[in-house]
Amino acid sequence: MHATPDEDHRLAHRCTEREFTDRLPVHPTMPELLAHRADRDGSAPYLTFHGADDTATTLTYRDTLRLSRRLAAWASRELGARPGDVFALAPVNELRSVTAVFALLLAGCSILSLNPADPAGRITQQAEALGAKALLRAPDAATDATVPWRTLPDPRELPAADDDWTGPDLDPGADALYFGTSGSTAASKLVAQSHYNGAVNAEALRRHHGLGPGDRFLGCLPVHHVNGMHFTLFGTLAAGAHGILLTGFDPFGYPRVLNGYRPRIASVVPSILETLLQTWRSPQFPPEFAYFVSAAAPLSRSTARAVHERWGVRILQGYGLTETTNFSTTMPRGLSDAAYRALMLDGDIPSVGTALYGNEVAVLRPDGQRAEPGERGEVCMRGHNVMSRYQGNPEATAEAFADGWFHSQDLGYEVVEPETGLRFVVLTGRAKNIAKVRGETVSLEEMERALKSLPAVRDAACDTAPDRFLGEVVVAAVATADCTTDAALLEHLGRFFDPAVLPARFVRMPSIPRTATGKVLRPRLRELLAATDRALPGTGPQS
Repeated sequence: MHATPDEDHRLAHRCTEREFTDRLPVHPTMPELLAHRADRDGSAPYLTFHGADDTATTLTYRDTLRLSRRLAAWASRELGARPGDVFALAPVNELRSVTAVFALLLAGCSILSLNPADPAGRITQQAEALGAKALLRAPDAATDATVPWRTLPDPRELPAADDDWTGPDLDPGADALYFGTSGSTAASKLVAQSHYNGAVNAEALRRHHGLGPGDRFLGCLPVHHVNGMHFTLFGTLAAGAHGILLTGFDPFGYPRVLNGYRPRIASVVPSILETLLQTWRSPQFPPEFAYFVSAAAPLSRSTARAVHERWGVRILQGYGLTETTNFSTTMPRGLSDAAYRALMLDGDIPSVGTALYGNEVAVLRPDGQRAEPGERGEVCMRGHNVMSRYQGNPEATAEAFADGWFHSQDLGYEVVEPETGLRFVVLTGRAKNIAKVRGETVSLEEMERALKSLPAVRDAACDTAPDRFLGEVVVAAVATADCTTDAALLEHLGRFFDPAVLPARFVRMPSIPRTATGKVLRPRLRELLAATDRALPGTGPQS
């Protein structure tokens, strides 16, 4: 007998028997946390905004609160902002945008975080779905000019605000942030995250990485994305650390910035590491540097090995979804060399680590029971970091919380590490990214990894196509050297897969469509493959 949706919702937000309403010991909202930091560490640097021209502006914790109050007062005067209002914000990695995040939360408003590069149709659709009162952007945000934007003022030029104003009382369980899912595998949904969700994730990051005052953290990921918002902004805030926020990633300037600021941790995605491996000719790291944190897209074993062997540093891979407020798991720091090698370098797939504070992670069988170590199943989460809901989509919410867990639709297995006794998660693919060929099941992601392990293949992605006799077949898009033949690709894949499930055709592309964080844009890939003229199964221009 299945539980009701309300009961499933309650269970999906418990953590080790602790109800969601039984709050963990954290400052439950970002405005409260910012006020705490401004009072305790007011003169300490919070964020340094480092521009593409190497100019830098640093805000202390006290500066950030003061400017946030000014911008909140402006929003009240000029935009009629009131508690409970929703504002759409297209933030970029600069002072006005970051201050606007704290200002709107301080004013009791919720924020729809938008990708500035999104087309007007997607932006207006999301804003209208939430009844956003205004759409805000920074002056230098590269946004669609057909959207009715309001430009954020520079809070340093606004009139002083009441230094004692603390804003309205906030319900920690109320909506703070909305993010549109990437739509990389399915239709985009709007994820509602509470103030408390963000607070729990920030505290989990502080604990997991041992971040504290005096530590420096280097971030270059966009703050409109859940990782940039929650890790770079909120995780740094919870720790009382000093964040360095780059305008963006510049492969030639990044090494200079890293050695100039001497951070202990740097947050990246795999594509950044892969680019640096190609461009950084004489790698040197400051003595304070401990490791990279990589997330948002799968890290390949070859990249992890190259970073370890050529640079002598570790990557701690993390994993989470917008629906679980950034990170659910991350590789622990302090593992022995043997344990790190076994989990990150020697296996076929680098591990994404262990569960973070405030949530539980388990690999479940179809019947809902926990899988044994090594047994594949669906990776599921529950805890105080799990989203409130999919806004306006109760059916999708109920499906996601079925049986009291958040269902990620990611597949994987757990490994028990003998030294620590902890369960480490290994991801193998998406439940929806599975092909059925001649009755055989094949993971598209597994085939993509195999293709990318061939040195001549720069990138690859696979999809399915309907077949009258076989049900469906695999079609592989590859970005590869011109001299690589289909026969060579098939021979390579034949080392890993049954011949019956090998791709029916290969399509050459200059690049694979991916999101800003490196996930394959499956719908766009499908469109590109459908538009190709290569319709003869098993052949290509270079057979």
